[in-house]
This record gives sequence, C-alpha cells and structure tokens, in this order.
Amino acid sequence: MDMQRAKEIFESPDYIDVTYEGTPVRIDRLFESSPYAEVSYENGSVTNVPVSELQEKKTVH
Repeated sequence: MDMQRAKEIFESPDYIDVTYEGTPVRIDRLFESSPYAEVSYENGSVTNVPVSELQEKKTVH
C-alpha cells in the first residue's frame, strides 16, 4: 500500500479491511515523515509497520 491510500483509509469514516502479514489490523496513526504506520491488532497489541507492507483486502460484491 502507498502512503496516500493509507491516509485515505485512515481518514475514511467507513471500515476498510487492512492486513499486515495476513493478520487484520487497524491503522491508528501515520508517520508521513517516514513510511511507517502505527497499527493495532484485534488482540489489542500495537506496533509500527512499513506502510508498503500493509494490504487492503478487496471485497467482491
């Protein structure tokens, strides 16, 4: 994922599925000066990850 798309997802009022290494995460914060994001896992743990390694889960309707 690129920083622009991560920012769009972060600012969106809609829920958009995002994964990191195949695990669902929520983007909590973006560090635009470095290409990293702070993300939360469903179990509550928080970590910083490269934005480029985040994946948007595309849903088919």
